[in-house]
Amino acid sequence: EAKSAGGPVTCGSVVKIVHKETGNNLHSHAIAWGSGSGQQSVTTTGVNSDRGSLWIVKEATTASNVCEVGKPVECGTVLRLEHALTGKNLHSHLFRAAISGNQEVSGFGEGGVGDTGDNWKIICETPGATHWERNKPVSFVHADTGKYLSSSSTFKFTHQNCGGQCPILDQTEVSSSPRSDARSKWQTGQGVYFPPIKSGNKNDPSVDDDEL
Repeated sequence: EAKSAGGPVTCGSVVKIVHKETGNNLHSHAIAWGSGSGQQSVTTTGVNSDRGSLWIVKEATTASNVCEVGKPVECGTVLRLEHALTGKNLHSHLFRAAISGNQEVSGFGEGGVGDTGDNWKIICETPGATHWERNKPVSFVHADTGKYLSSSSTFKFTHQNCGGQCPILDQTEVSSSPRSDARSKWQTGQGVYFPPIKSGNKNDPSVDDDEL
């Protein structure tokens, strides 16, 4: 499996977001939650070959300007993660999550167009960091509610809590938690990373790709 090199995460990059505690990938698919909002479900999965685990780094829904492809993402930036396969944004709101009872996380919007519930603040967990760095721990704080994007193997979908024909069997719930702890730490994995903008140069993603 190819590993991501170092350097900043940049706008326009298409990346896997890995949950540090479980090693699973942040994931979505055209399957609706059976409770709560009924919006598109968001989970984590340990299947590394699933392209439903790719997310596009974009500017916040409320941003006045498009984040230029190749611009390094600074710590503290409010941004949006658009699911590459379905065009839904990583979203949270006041519905209750199915297993944990935390705040529900879903996929929302059409073609990347959603609302302020799609906005997340990137918190760099490495002391002294100025930018979101590949393979370094970060937290995502939901801008509207202040809750942390979280997951845990404790909240796994099973036949008991999801039914005999469960389409997300063995995946784990993703929710927004009031706590900043080991369950709320994430890092980037494989992806197509645009190299940081350099004055006078065009960005070519093939320069800095990681094999998927």
